[in-house]
Amino acid sequence: MAESQEPRFALRLGSKASWLAYVAQELKYFDDENLDVTLLNKQQIKDLEAGGDHLEAQVNWFQHAVFGVVNGKPQLAVMVLHDSPGITVMVASSVKDQIQSAADFAGRRIAEGASRSAKGILTNYLATRAGLPSGSYTPVLAQLDGRREAVTKGLEDGTVDVLTFMEPMISFMRDTGLVSTLYDCSTRDATVAELGAVWPAESVLVTPEFAKEHPEIVQRLVNAMKRTLDYVRSSTAEGIAELLATTYLAGKEPADAVQAIAKRWPTLSQGEYTISPESAQLIVDAIKAAPFDDSESGHIRAKAKAADIDPSTLYTNAFVEESTSVLS
Repeated sequence: MAESQEPRFALRLGSKASWLAYVAQELKYFDDENLDVTLLNKQQIKDLEAGGDHLEAQVNWFQHAVFGVVNGKPQLAVMVLHDSPGITVMVASSVKDQIQSAADFAGRRIAEGASRSAKGILTNYLATRAGLPSGSYTPVLAQLDGRREAVTKGLEDGTVDVLTFMEPMISFMRDTGLVSTLYDCSTRDATVAELGAVWPAESVLVTPEFAKEHPEIVQRLVNAMKRTLDYVRSSTAEGIAELLATTYLAGKEPADAVQAIAKRWPTLSQGEYTISPESAQLIVDAIKAAPFDDSESGHIRAKAKAADIDPSTLYTNAFVEESTSVLS
């Protein structure tokens, strides 16, 4: 642990995809590492980038390290915080005898959210891995507003064949009695059983330049986040919701606050925060197979399909390995 007389290091940390950084801040783990961390939300990050500035570090899905290669914002993953996507692919009970694997997705109507999202990328990857061409099914009901009701109605009237969701939508859809599970990627072990490798999700990402120029700051950040994961795994969703009641979860009703934490709880890394070559290759392969949508973001991400991407350049395990030896 850093001595109090050591200099403090300023760090802007984007945390639009996870509450873990807010836990670290509340527990003063950043302070213990002599880090003066400013947490930035999604809008603050957009404002920063609009002004021509760039963020040194962020908590975001590993897939953004792949997209960074082609959008001028290269990222290096230095720690995995969630080691599964928390995604389940379900099939409508009315057609479960017809759709027994992703090889049967051709021509089907699938509610997967945006095709550029992790849900869309994973669903399409399952189909292409099963031998179908990319884009062989029709995405439906991608809008956010009213999605729960719309998908339920689609199951009832037969206009939705397959659906891909994360919690709390997984539980809600199961409770309708109208679906059954086809692919379970809700936990690390389940994902490895389905895909053969870990699907790294929320991770600590830094720019390669920052990692090269300020390795000590990156190491301190990884140290703090490792302590945070250790703490969280020994706590409960209710306990974390109470800890963040006036910061990350300010304004939420208690039950909603707990749900916001609990929905990603099963995907928390269980002590192995590194990325394997197989996992990095899995994400690259899935992205290269994806039929991205026609949105601005979709067009930008689609550039990765034609890019020459070396998966080994997207991550380093050096900081996690050093943190394990320091904190053990």
